[in-house]
Amino acid sequence: MREKRLEALKARLSSEGADAFIATNLVNVSYLTGFTGSSGYAVVTDRKAVFITDSRYQTQSEDEVEGYDIVIQKGRIAEEFGKLLKDLGAHRIAFESRNVSFDFHEALFKEMAGARFLPLKDAVEKLRAVKDESEIDRISEAVRRAEGGFRENISRIAPGMVESETALGLEFNIRGLGARKVPFDIIVASGERAALPHGIASAKEMKEGETLIVDFGGEAYGYQSDLTRSGVLGEADRKQSDIYDIVLEAQRRAIDKVRAGVSCREVDDAARGYIASRGFGDYFGHGLGHGVGLEVHEAPAVSYMSEDILEEGMVITIEPGIYIPGWGGFRIEDMVLVTSEGCEVMTSLPRGIDFK
Repeated sequence: MREKRLEALKARLSSEGADAFIATNLVNVSYLTGFTGSSGYAVVTDRKAVFITDSRYQTQSEDEVEGYDIVIQKGRIAEEFGKLLKDLGAHRIAFESRNVSFDFHEALFKEMAGARFLPLKDAVEKLRAVKDESEIDRISEAVRRAEGGFRENISRIAPGMVESETALGLEFNIRGLGARKVPFDIIVASGERAALPHGIASAKEMKEGETLIVDFGGEAYGYQSDLTRSGVLGEADRKQSDIYDIVLEAQRRAIDKVRAGVSCREVDDAARGYIASRGFGDYFGHGLGHGVGLEVHEAPAVSYMSEDILEEGMVITIEPGIYIPGWGGFRIEDMVLVTSEGCEVMTSLPRGIDFK
């Protein structure tokens, strides 16, 4: 598995004319090496792969990292890189431009006078966008833990409950099912606060008849999940029912559009165009979805600005919403696995305006 990732990365480096690559983004390092600690780097050339960490993680790296020579850092990390890259005869060195600070780049430049540094934005991220079977299994377990926690927490989604208490109970239940953490601050936004797409749970008491958005996720073996359910606390009125149905239909149309080879922009337009046709285009401002894996937000981007094309094995969210200031809002979010024939919906919680 990791050998395939290394070979794919080497092919990318060759196409860029680089003879070495420095991975400094810890998530990318974990993807390439299997390391789960908090300090590690990878250097990859066509001949060798090297993992660098400090003495705290010597034993852990020996247990987790396969296929890499392990180097225990003794001095400043720029010095370690400089010595290693010189020993490897590297002259055209690709680095993660989104992750490397100006100061670190300057230090590397001083250590490697005469070398050329090539900024790469997405060398590993593009590899991560397509999941293998083991990754899909882990994401599926992260979904199971999130959904199980939600089901156990349903009694806290009721008038009289405080948003933050609902979020705390949900996190407790998700972690009780094996998640080491939740991937982001749980969103519980009721009433007018449901018009905030990222309305983190507050001290507000939830009331009868209000709209409510609950956005949450789980974790399993380093992989994440992300889903949203929304509805009305009590009996919905006509406006609430109509708007909820628009969001639900927008999601259905987008899911039907998902297929390997289809542009993410087309999928976004399937939902966004329908919402606009119903008169609510001004109330759906964010992208339709995103990739999920080692990070809860990763490639591809599913939005009206995206240039990404769906590939078999990608896992993405489909999450249209309508948010009306002073009134409230709804968002429905599910995760799907892209296939050659369409997609498989990985989430299973019922969709409906009634939380019960």
